Amino acid sequence: MKKYTIKHLLFLLLLVAMAGCTEDPISMAAGKLPDEVAMSKIGGILYSEKSLTNKLAIRLSKDETSATDAIYYTLTQPAASAVTVTAIADEKLVDIYNETNLTSLKALPAANVQFEKGGTLTIAAGKQVSEKIKVTILTQGLEAETTYLLPLTIVQAPTDVQAQDEKQVLYYGVSIREKLTTIYPYNSQMPTAMPPMLPDLFTVFYVNTENYQPLIADVYGINKTNTEDWSETLYTIGDIVNLRIVTVDYDSATKRALLNLSSDIRYVLENADKYIRRLQEHGRKVCICIEGGGKGLGFCNMSDAQIADFSNQVKDVIELYQLDGVNLWDRDSGYGKEGMPAINTTSYPKLIKALHEVLPDDKLLTLVDKGEPTEYFYDVNACGGIEVGKYINYAWHGYVSEEEEVQIIEPWESEQSYSKYTRRPIAGLAPEYYGKVNIPRYYTGTAQLRDDSSKKLVMWKKEKERDNNILVFGTDLTANEQNKYEGFNMGMIYTVGYFMSDGRQWGIKPWPPGAEGFVNGDYMYDSQYLYYMLNQTYNVFAKDW
Repeated sequence: MKKYTIKHLLFLLLLVAMAGCTEDPISMAAGKLPDEVAMSKIGGILYSEKSLTNKLAIRLSKDETSATDAIYYTLTQPAASAVTVTAIADEKLVDIYNETNLTSLKALPAANVQFEKGGTLTIAAGKQVSEKIKVTILTQGLEAETTYLLPLTIVQAPTDVQAQDEKQVLYYGVSIREKLTTIYPYNSQMPTAMPPMLPDLFTVFYVNTENYQPLIADVYGINKTNTEDWSETLYTIGDIVNLRIVTVDYDSATKRALLNLSSDIRYVLENADKYIRRLQEHGRKVCICIEGGGKGLGFCNMSDAQIADFSNQVKDVIELYQLDGVNLWDRDSGYGKEGMPAINTTSYPKLIKALHEVLPDDKLLTLVDKGEPTEYFYDVNACGGIEVGKYINYAWHGYVSEEEEVQIIEPWESEQSYSKYTRRPIAGLAPEYYGKVNIPRYYTGTAQLRDDSSKKLVMWKKEKERDNNILVFGTDLTANEQNKYEGFNMGMIYTVGYFMSDGRQWGIKPWPPGAEGFVNGDYMYDSQYLYYMLNQTYNVFAKDW
């Protein structure tokens, strides 16, 4: 376990306090500040584009050479004439900070900070906000597992601008950490190297942060055994990890569609170094899953203005917290409420297109295909001329229930005989990017459902050649729990063996002679804990905040 010094703990507590005082970081209008001084004086504030407060955390792994931010200067009133200030790194402010806050943080050397345009920030006459300039923080010479304090301030306030010293400083907590490259497998408390992703399989996880830490997605693996020479290889799974709960909210006063981050997921994001970065370092793409908020406004009935506003909110969160993308799952939106607009067939496609356009090219945009919200995505005309599939990376169906057999849905097939639900192809999306199989977690008393589902998988696999390797676990991940689900979480992961082409098959069993049943394929795929405590106690990786 990582050990923290008193100064580290104090700084972490400071960061938690910062997170707690920010309700929704993306719902505020940028550049609009209340008058903080008398009308005869103009107040000036130094801002970072990554935070609404003056305190930020920059956490880097040892192999990263730099981090960047953008800063700007804002006035509480329009400038009568052009205002120019210069931003600098001031090591002397570290001593004052330590004395005031009873900390002992090390000063980040000013030589490790580079400013675009020499740090010059200019506000034109009649304006309130300067253009942004880039700040680069270099890691050369910094010690790992050490927290540095970097104060950025301005050299001197202009004559007509109230000094407001507390508003003139941005405090960055900069830390360098070692990458976590080891695991503690099922049968050992000794660390071993993190195994690679299982080849020929692309898996999707969901984690509900109301109950579990995202780290739960890092500890389930597959042991692959060659049935000829009995050689074994350990792999991990979980290419995409979708974090819940994020919802669509509605502000009746402003008529804005707001991205609502729950308190749990906000805590996770504000502490991404602990809960997210390790997943990313192990090759996982960590995304937020956006769902309906029950207010009657959702993906299917937003106006063009709401779509543009909402898309930028999503973009801000993805960039601010260095996430890998967004998953859209339109459920529980509460459409049809009095006073809310009716759903239409163009709003959702417009939102998808808008998100695609504002998100960087390396970010994922995925969606869950289920029910009325997406049923018309095959019809380009109904979608306002938008081919939805051209603007998303992946889609998968959302028909997953612990009360039903696994549903295998094939939108491109004329007969979808392996599911009681049917879907049409999403226009513009190739079949290899659509997840046909969504695995539920069953519970005590549903053994027959589980067995029937496994047989369905192997029979489908035998009848048809899979055109992709996408396997979705749509039930939220959990550890072993002392309830009706006890022992069944690993059973969900065990399904991998039935899904893989060279895994379990249906045939004549060795015993009793002539009996049909499951037989081994060329390989055996067994679910495997990658952390030994999962087998020794309950609710491992339950939320700890």
